[in-house]
Amino acid sequence: MNFNDIIQRVWPAVRKRHLFPELPTPEVIETGDEAASIQMTDKVIQLNANRLTALAQVMDIEDATSALLDHGVGHHTVCPWDFETHLKLYAALKPVLLDGALVKQVVEYFSDVVVDTHAVRERESKLPEVYRQAESSEVTDVIRALYQRLWGENLGVEDRGEVDRLARIPYLDASQWGDSLRSFAQVIAPLIQKEMDDGNGQSGMMGDTQQYSAGELAEGMAQFAEQGFYAFREMVRDFADELQDANMMPDMGRGKGTPSDADLLFYMARASAFRLPVQTMPLEKVGGLHPHSHSPWEIGKPVQHIDVWTSFGRVMPGISQMWNWRDGETHGDGDGIPDCVVIVDSSGSMVDPCREISHAVLGAGCAADAYLRRGKRVAVYNFSDAQAGGKEVLDFSRDRKRVFFALCRYFGGGTALHLPDLEPLLKNHVDIFLITDMQITNLDALMQFLIQKENRVTAVHVAQNRDAQRFRQQAATADHICVYAVERTEDIPDIVISEVKTRFQAI
Repeated sequence: MNFNDIIQRVWPAVRKRHLFPELPTPEVIETGDEAASIQMTDKVIQLNANRLTALAQVMDIEDATSALLDHGVGHHTVCPWDFETHLKLYAALKPVLLDGALVKQVVEYFSDVVVDTHAVRERESKLPEVYRQAESSEVTDVIRALYQRLWGENLGVEDRGEVDRLARIPYLDASQWGDSLRSFAQVIAPLIQKEMDDGNGQSGMMGDTQQYSAGELAEGMAQFAEQGFYAFREMVRDFADELQDANMMPDMGRGKGTPSDADLLFYMARASAFRLPVQTMPLEKVGGLHPHSHSPWEIGKPVQHIDVWTSFGRVMPGISQMWNWRDGETHGDGDGIPDCVVIVDSSGSMVDPCREISHAVLGAGCAADAYLRRGKRVAVYNFSDAQAGGKEVLDFSRDRKRVFFALCRYFGGGTALHLPDLEPLLKNHVDIFLITDMQITNLDALMQFLIQKENRVTAVHVAQNRDAQRFRQQAATADHICVYAVERTEDIPDIVISEVKTRFQAI
């Protein structure tokens, strides 16, 4: 039996029923996991050949294939449909159940109920016939009994007392999914936990159909980062396999003061939430002419400008066509935005970004992110007692992970820059962002160093002290240095973004 031919026959009708989702043609795969009917890779729905063979013995194979595709498409178009929604469901349940693995399985089963019920009620799916053939288990039998109530179909299982509570949940009302999921979990979570303890847990009714692109993962994480530093850490731990499969885990190495993958992903995600609109590069004259359009040739105009192909080899006024020439233009690198150097203080008086949220590091990340998104390079000078080795120097790079890794390192200890380290980074016309509490041992030397440069400097200090006051007084004599005093560290990202936006608009 050629299952791929069957897919070719039923797929157009499935797409039509589901209003033509943007999904590639499904595939049939050979897999040893007979419990999983469906999986998804790169948005391709993959049906289990073993499961199709078993279904072909008890029902029409085209109906079986169509029903499984209804289930797979529904996860793409109905619930959860994207990673952001998946994380919202996860976030609604995580504080209740705490166990990440259990939360993920409950979310899978809840999504299955939403998808299957929508398919049967709204898309006239053949899923009831498939579920009549489902293998029995504690969780599966409860879900099938629930389906009997919701769909009014006999699926061959006895009614269950648990279904009384489950059947009252409004599964198709997306605005109530958070509350609905928590109500669903009160009944289903203990049953799933028992199966997990017995080593029989599985991912949903038909297998793991949640597979997201790197872009969807990044967008979902950017939204979820607003839940907070610790909630984000837990999420990354719970979804480590999915992020690893999508090559989203930074894997930047380990060591003293080294940020974890979760820390890096948090600051990268939060910085992207402050995203500024990208400024289009202007067109530049390139000093040459090129043929642009046609017009009729007239006597007295240059014969050499006649286009012989559109004039059919004739030289006749009003019939022959000549080229109109215009100056060449191109999108050059003329946006005027320079590269950027971010100098960030990670001494003992600053917050460790790996222990709690550091708004100083987040502000530095916002500045770096804004330049990187415009195709510019960013260098990082992260320091505590730099002369004693407490520093991380990253040369100019467009690698976002490397930039944020350098920003998130934490050294503790004293506060002193090694100015010879900075000199090579400031040879060209670059913007400078400095974020510190100003308790720098060689602050006067740094001030004189920056005054002598012509680079635009934005300095943000996070404490009110005599050193900061002295720095502001000296900076007042230099037009290219702008100093911001911050009362609340939470204001740092907004200040940095406002300054970056002003710079870009002034160009």
